Amino acid sequence: MQKIEVYKGHVELVENADELERWLEQLEDNSILTFDWETTGLNYDAIPLGLSLHQRGVSPCFAPVDYFFDNGIPMGTLARICNKHFKRLRLIAHNAKYDYMISVMNGISREVITLEADTLVMVHLYNPNLMKQLEKRVKEDFGYSKKTFDEICGKKWPKIDWAKEGNELLPLLAGYAGEDTYWETQVYHKYKGMLDEDAWKIMRKIELPLIPILADAKIRGVLIDVPLLQELHEKCEKQLIKVRENIFDEAGCVFNLNSPKQKQQVFFERLKLPIIGKTRTGAPSTDSKAAVEWANMGYEIGKLLVKYSELQKLESGYLKPIPILVDDDNVLRGDLNSCGTKTGRFSSSDPNLQNMPNNHDFPVRDAFIPRPGYLFVNYDYSQLELRVMAHMSKDPVFMDIFTHGRDPHGEVAKMLGISRKKAKVANFGVLYGLSDESFAAQFGVTITEAHQIVEDYHETYYGFAKWKVATENFAKKHGYVKNLFGRIRQLPMATKTRYDKDFRFGEFAKDMRRAVNTIIQGTGADIMKLATIATVKEIKRRGLDAHFLLQVHDENLIEVRIDQAREVEQIMIDCMENTTKLCVPLEADGKIIAKWGEMKDDSCISYFDRFDYSLISSML
Repeated sequence: MQKIEVYKGHVELVENADELERWLEQLEDNSILTFDWETTGLNYDAIPLGLSLHQRGVSPCFAPVDYFFDNGIPMGTLARICNKHFKRLRLIAHNAKYDYMISVMNGISREVITLEADTLVMVHLYNPNLMKQLEKRVKEDFGYSKKTFDEICGKKWPKIDWAKEGNELLPLLAGYAGEDTYWETQVYHKYKGMLDEDAWKIMRKIELPLIPILADAKIRGVLIDVPLLQELHEKCEKQLIKVRENIFDEAGCVFNLNSPKQKQQVFFERLKLPIIGKTRTGAPSTDSKAAVEWANMGYEIGKLLVKYSELQKLESGYLKPIPILVDDDNVLRGDLNSCGTKTGRFSSSDPNLQNMPNNHDFPVRDAFIPRPGYLFVNYDYSQLELRVMAHMSKDPVFMDIFTHGRDPHGEVAKMLGISRKKAKVANFGVLYGLSDESFAAQFGVTITEAHQIVEDYHETYYGFAKWKVATENFAKKHGYVKNLFGRIRQLPMATKTRYDKDFRFGEFAKDMRRAVNTIIQGTGADIMKLATIATVKEIKRRGLDAHFLLQVHDENLIEVRIDQAREVEQIMIDCMENTTKLCVPLEADGKIIAKWGEMKDDSCISYFDRFDYSLISSML
């Protein structure tokens, strides 16, 4: 067993199966073991380079796999050894979803992986404002500048040809990997005592059970209708050309739409558009916010700029990249990250499905289709965040509305004497601190009239107004808030008593809005996570051929074999409505569909309701 010298000791380079067995046999049953895979990339099908293991008080070891290394262990043998020993140990990792995924993709049984903690999640639960990258935490928490492998070997990871350079780089890789697990163990023991009881409950009841669910979703992926996206892409490019020409016609000149300087000259010197905001350098802003404001004021060029921006985002975010991201079978495997937002909501990447436009001209969701013989069951919550608000604030009016199944937007419209559309804006705008100016633009009224609408709202829904003030006062006093389940968010600027006019006061106001937003949105996110865990658990208990694929805010997408779709639908409804109990009822709304786009299509009914089974039976 070769010893590789590193900071704080050495890493043992395991060169055969017997040495790995001996290293693992020294560990006591039920003790904590840090594990970390090194792979050729970060995708689900990355090839394992080796497995690093560490336990406090024991030197880390690195077991290379024989794909690229002369002295590596065959993957089947490594998996057999892990299956034997992992089941008697409690495992930790940093970003455990990835290490779990690589493990099960390479022969390690799901049943033997008992996760004690994810150190990345621990950092997030302690303070979601902190950077979670391991090198950052080691530097900030322990004062050690841990090098990346790029810095160690002088070459970018994706540029390494492991088949040619593997044996030469193995000692460097072993040292790097051993340091990873050593520091992950240190992070675990540091944050273990810093997390309060609420954080540990969230870890064990929400975050750890989600890890295999999200890993399995990535492994399965979702089937994509690539020809449809290519067709939409061509259509989008034509519209972009047309809208760009219309912008130039409206401006009376041709200019570079990607040049802030040229846009400033055209918009402010030539067209004399009003200045909406300023950049950090003090120049008039030409960003998307300015375009939206111009559009709201009735400027045609503002409307065209908004349209152009929407088409650009559609093209660059979805129509162009998704066909590139799919595999040879047209399966897309994006990433859902449970620690990607400060409120606890999932984030999504490759691509970002959280911000997918609901565009009737470019129905991107129609390209997400079930495999042959399967359907989608797609459900979301009805007005989840307003129901959470009613529960948290105990506002009697909202509690009565939801308890008796009435429409909250319609009720607010009647109470305030405004349209339902404006009432919807009022509900969410007041909830998340929309300014009087933004209300005025949305409503088409003066700032004074908008302010009065907000005042009337607070007077009518006094329970909410009282809770909002109490929440802001708590944040001012303590510098943090917690959601219903105890998930914390630090709000450092909320406690400041003196503010820099241009920056700090703005940050203080933002933290006041974040205080309310975190509790409402964060509670809704954890309700959704708990419902997802319960749904998947029940599906597995019944042995159904159904698979969680995606979550977008409070909406879940599950792929299920056709003959089991009705049963899974009932499971989803029950788990979403009953896993968490509030003082107002939770309602799930959705349907069984043949493509994801049908969920948002009000004219499209649930799949099985489209057929007259009595007529079909008579024809058989």
